[in-house]
Amino acid sequence: MWLEVLSGEDAGRVLEVDRTLVLGRVQGADMVIRDARASRRHAELAPEDGGLRLRDLGSANGTLVDGEPARERVLRGGEEIRIGAVRIAVLADEPAVTGTPMPEPVRRRPVVETEGPSWSMIGRLVEARTRRGRKLTYAALAVAALAIAAVVALAVGGESDEEKVAAVVPRLAPATLWLETRRMGAASGTGTGWVLDGDDGLVVTAGHVVNTGERFLVHAGKRQAEARVVAAAPCEDLALLRAPPAVTRAHELELGSSDPEQGETVLAFGFPLGTVSGDTAASTRGVVSAPHTRYRDPAADVPAYPDAIRTDTALDPGFSGGPLVDLDGRVVGINAAARADGTGERSPQGANYAIGAGRARAVLDELRTGRSSGWIGASFGYPTRRDLARGGMPAGLWIHGVIPGSAADQAGLRDGNYVVAVNDRPLDGTLSGWCRAVAGIASGQAAELELFYANRTRRTVDVRFD
Repeated sequence: MWLEVLSGEDAGRVLEVDRTLVLGRVQGADMVIRDARASRRHAELAPEDGGLRLRDLGSANGTLVDGEPARERVLRGGEEIRIGAVRIAVLADEPAVTGTPMPEPVRRRPVVETEGPSWSMIGRLVEARTRRGRKLTYAALAVAALAIAAVVALAVGGESDEEKVAAVVPRLAPATLWLETRRMGAASGTGTGWVLDGDDGLVVTAGHVVNTGERFLVHAGKRQAEARVVAAAPCEDLALLRAPPAVTRAHELELGSSDPEQGETVLAFGFPLGTVSGDTAASTRGVVSAPHTRYRDPAADVPAYPDAIRTDTALDPGFSGGPLVDLDGRVVGINAAARADGTGERSPQGANYAIGAGRARAVLDELRTGRSSGWIGASFGYPTRRDLARGGMPAGLWIHGVIPGSAADQAGLRDGNYVVAVNDRPLDGTLSGWCRAVAGIASGQAAELELFYANRTRRTVDVRFD
């Protein structure tokens, strides 16, 4: 079986598949796909029973066969694989080199280069002829190819982290958005989001950012638009908004399929407090100190993270929900928490946390369907021990506003209501306590919330979870 690249920088390149090949974006893949939408290890092709078995390797943007998404499929020849904008023909027989060219889309006449030999030109001259058992016509060209390859290898291998950072920051900053939250017509909080799907207007942020408001404004440079909540998972500290594509279409980030490694250099993007419309996202640099660790935040408004990334990147207030990226520009985590537990020498230094891409991907895939998890569309307020003692109240959560049209709104919950139990499970005044109480309640299911009033009366309200 043979592959022929039909579009892109390597159009005309022919490759015989006589062993398992990995197609991907980085040098080191058996077949490099020169498209920013290709993942580093995008797909695999393996000979099988006279054909090829194609297997997508968990790529961010998917693999298409004849225009249809394909996770795993046996190819017999005549199909067309598409990765990003790169089209690849699958051929059962070796394509002809001379004579009548094959018609499109199977065969494209190679373009004659008019400038010095590029990687694509050298690849076609060397790889196609060596694969077909032909001798190179010009020894000088072979020497030139080897020299160019050596220079490229040295250049790639010698690229410093500083050079990679300098390339990544201007590319990713425009896809990082500033979020303003509003309640009762007034500003109530800020945070950061990033574009997951530009055409569909999908913006990822932290769940505790959404908790601060009822309306949400998304800023992309000097442009701004109102966004609505698609779905939220407060117990995972993630939320998905939808903004007009006019704000998001030009920018999109790639969500990785795995978490970073210990010691890997990462960049955190976000908007610190004091940001004004038109500001560009700030970025901080650090390393991963632990790719998988437990985090139990003592604050009431952030849930415990059973599996989080710990880094020493500085997370200013307002960075919550922003992307944590590797030096290839892929999102490897979502900035979540930067809190200290204790004081003085007992306070952790450089201990900041992000939700790993592996965990986030599964949650966001569910949120994209419009199904929330543990969310009713209400903003919670968290009473202190002093509040409870002074008011003689049981532990619970204040309702500080509801999103119009949400389950909380439809159930009649309003600002000032005080919830003390869910299905007879008492709350403890923290988001973690809410998460324990609503565990097992799926999107669309109803639950009974118990409300407590200042005159010490109680009543229950049925709420269908979003």
